[in-house]
Amino acid sequence: MESFEGRASYSSLPKIDKHQPQFHYDDEYVGSDWPQPEHCGKVSYPAVASKPDKHDYSYQFPLESEDFVDGSEYDSSEEPCDLPQTNTQPEVNLKNVLTGVFAILTGRNKAPGLPSDNQLPNSNVSFLGSEKNGDTCLHSSVYTPSAPPLLEPTTFNYNAYKDVLEAEPPEWLPDSSTTGCMQCTLPFTALTRGRHHCRFCGGIFCRTCSKGRCLLPVKFRERSPQRVCDACYDRLDPLQGILINSISNAAQAAKHDVIDWTCTRGWLNLPVGFSMEQEIYKASNTLRSYSQVARLNPERSIPAAILKGAKGLAILTVAKAGALLSYKLGTGLVIARRCDGSWSAPSSIFSVGLGWGAQIGGELMDFIIVLHDLKAVKTFCSRMHFSLGAGCSAAAGPIGRVLEADMRAGDRGSGMCYTYSCSKGAFVGVSLEGNIVATRMDTNLQFYGDPYLTTSDILLGTVDRPKAAEPLYTALKNLYSSLQC
Repeated sequence: MESFEGRASYSSLPKIDKHQPQFHYDDEYVGSDWPQPEHCGKVSYPAVASKPDKHDYSYQFPLESEDFVDGSEYDSSEEPCDLPQTNTQPEVNLKNVLTGVFAILTGRNKAPGLPSDNQLPNSNVSFLGSEKNGDTCLHSSVYTPSAPPLLEPTTFNYNAYKDVLEAEPPEWLPDSSTTGCMQCTLPFTALTRGRHHCRFCGGIFCRTCSKGRCLLPVKFRERSPQRVCDACYDRLDPLQGILINSISNAAQAAKHDVIDWTCTRGWLNLPVGFSMEQEIYKASNTLRSYSQVARLNPERSIPAAILKGAKGLAILTVAKAGALLSYKLGTGLVIARRCDGSWSAPSSIFSVGLGWGAQIGGELMDFIIVLHDLKAVKTFCSRMHFSLGAGCSAAAGPIGRVLEADMRAGDRGSGMCYTYSCSKGAFVGVSLEGNIVATRMDTNLQFYGDPYLTTSDILLGTVDRPKAAEPLYTALKNLYSSLQC
């Protein structure tokens, strides 16, 4: 090819006629949808084509470019190739392995400029790349997360639950408005299927369709979980964590926190408390009495060595009366000591028992049961456990002493406990005692507001110390300070 006449020839395209001023090619996929060139030479379309579904396009290259005027034909082998060089495989050695592990752990690629779709076709290891100096780098797709982190903090979407949090108390429907459950439509009966109002929507449901208990928003002015229907339970359940930490009884400051002689409430502990707040007050008052005894008459107090090694304390007020055969009934709470020396949240308990022996009279006793090991604490984690022991009691007026040692066993374990008490009344005797101690699940529910909370979660778990129990923790601190534990 001696001269250039506005034409170009390619050795890599053998179908191009080098002697024609125009070249022709057929394309089965060229249709009317493809754009037609309006510059750079002439394009001609024949009127009659050999194939009705094909077009013959002719294109003449422009003469403005001088790149083609070199006196020789174009050779495609001289064209520089942009494909990556793959003849160098990464060497598998300790340095490259450690580099890959470091990139996975830190999320940093040693060669960030490497294209994301670069792979090594000659290597079976597709997630490694090779650098210019021969080192191996990790492919960026390896450390790019394919899903959000598992522990990514989530924020509360207030707008999604605004209607629920700002809901007003409804007006309850009258019982005569329906003869059947508003969810399952089964008819109400006198004994087996009674009427129950949902506290959130005011509808009437059967017991099966309204068995859920939830804390209600602030405007309802209820601090204990209330009965709700299944539909309202699904709406309120995502908000229980917020409501437990804000409006539950455990999150409120104690209202009755004066336990000295100026308050008649502190003169005498009643044997039965109907709420956790009452149990906290009774336990605080009992601990205050023992602190006074430790300061005035140390030999009559609980030995400091026993109290210092205690893994938990059960504090109850029990009424006892009878002759030969005595009866006991009382309520209280149990609290455990954690590994760091702090005290756990309290759990409510009640006790009922019998005593047999040479005894007569009646008395009111404030018990402190020392749990000296973890086995004894786990015993109180049971829903119910039994205790069997022996003790002697003597009371005359406002001053009396009771000393007992017992063995306790439940479905969570067994343990040995020591019992100390101050009693009031007129009672004397030596007896063999048997008691049943059970956890008051309803009282715990009314206080904490969490229906899924167990006694093990309270005593051995990570339940935060409730704000309402601050008088109890203050009394414990004063007791241990008086005994110099």
